[in-house]
Amino acid sequence: REGRPFAARTTDGGLTWKFLGFIGPEPSGYSIMPGTVRVGPADLVSTVRVREANEGKSWIDAYASHDDGKTWTFLTRAVPDTGEGNPPSLLRLADGRLALVYGHRDEPFGMFAVFSTDQGKTWSEPFTLRDDGGGRDIGYPRSVIGPDGKVVSTYYFHDRTGPTRYIAATIWDPGTR
Repeated sequence: REGRPFAARTTDGGLTWKFLGFIGPEPSGYSIMPGTVRVGPADLVSTVRVREANEGKSWIDAYASHDDGKTWTFLTRAVPDTGEGNPPSLLRLADGRLALVYGHRDEPFGMFAVFSTDQGKTWSEPFTLRDDGGGRDIGYPRSVIGPDGKVVSTYYFHDRTGPTRYIAATIWDPGTR
């Protein structure tokens, strides 16, 4: 239907792909835009944007694979409400924690992060990167870890000063969270 994430592998630089397994069950709405990190030799954690049919909000669910992506087990709802929905940007920090960056497309409109110390089984309360959004049309983050350990999260955004969208970035230190 609308969307269901899956794992696939390439061993030839993207020329061919092998289907490994679906991440989660077939949704009545959609389950899309996964963010995945490796947490062990055959262990992966994936977070996905979810919205079920007839639901007024979206959320982010977390799944684990212990066989390199062939099978997946539901862990928890990492972010219970993202408003109208936004994809996750998932990172594995140098200290082993996971950091999940997402946009919240409802009041307060903004960019947030949550953390997991147990490979995605539980997640912290949201940490605010910024909450000055001018409306719902924000988000879609991508994040990288710099050599100094700080995270650079980029996303599209519009603030309360006007309707113009722009590409923005927040540089933040997960070590202090």
